Amino acid sequence: MGKKQIVVRPEESLEPKEVYSKKKIINHHHLFKDDFYEKELRKLEIELVKLQNWVKKTKQKIVIIMEGRDGAGKGGTIRALTTHLNPRGCRVVALPKPTEEEKTEWYFKRYISTLPTGGEIVFFDRSWYNRAGVEKVMGFCSQDEYKEFIYQVSNLEQMLVASGTMIFKYFLNVSQEEQKRRIERRKNDPLRMWKLSPIDAKSLNLWDDYTEAFEKMFSRTHTPYCPWIIVDSNDKKRARLNVARDLLSKVDYEDKDQNSVCLLADPNIVHLYSQQSNFIKKNKNFKIFKEEKGKDSKEEKATTKEQ
Repeated sequence: MGKKQIVVRPEESLEPKEVYSKKKIINHHHLFKDDFYEKELRKLEIELVKLQNWVKKTKQKIVIIMEGRDGAGKGGTIRALTTHLNPRGCRVVALPKPTEEEKTEWYFKRYISTLPTGGEIVFFDRSWYNRAGVEKVMGFCSQDEYKEFIYQVSNLEQMLVASGTMIFKYFLNVSQEEQKRRIERRKNDPLRMWKLSPIDAKSLNLWDDYTEAFEKMFSRTHTPYCPWIIVDSNDKKRARLNVARDLLSKVDYEDKDQNSVCLLADPNIVHLYSQQSNFIKKNKNFKIFKEEKGKDSKEEKATTKEQ
């Protein structure tokens, strides 16, 4: 008899000590252990290679949009998903701010030229949704330009989907406290300083403005053919695994092996946006380990440094 399809996530079927770090905690959540994360990621990377081979063989076109708050881990998630993909059939698009000439052109023009051809997967590290987020909050676009974007974007996405392009829109979300910790760390870490921009520092004081802008963006651009998928990325490793699971579960590629790897995304980490449930989910204190008297509060203060 062959193996049965995995229907329980490994982190839920194994002993907590095999999965979670007891001391590394963010927002009341124990973080994944490195060895568990690497083991699960490798299985998913093999599936991602199969996905790319199928895309190339059948001339499919896939767009994966990574949006999110500053410091949410968009770039790291893209790197985790693309490490072992063939760069000849996979591109990462991270456009700089538009030139003066580009500002006079149709807003979507510079993005259209970067879309995938048959057999390609393209990841957008931020995308045309800059207009509904940072540009709106920071005043980089006029109200008329914003309204034009909102009116056009869903029509554009519908045309792309109708022409055979698969689009997946992920929004990585972190708590206000975790965003501050990550941005502050960039100031002191020479290997992360390149990530720091003047906008990052300002975003710390504009949390509510961004929240309002994102809520409007979701409510106006979440469609049946191109829905928004919200990802809790307070634990970057958990977010990366679950984004990969979600993506792979939604494409019917050749040789998919659900007997050896879990493709069930955790609904506590990845969920569809809905207007009924606010996109910012409250963090709950899930007890994984038995409490040791007097240690819990100290452990939580010793927030992880490894991410």
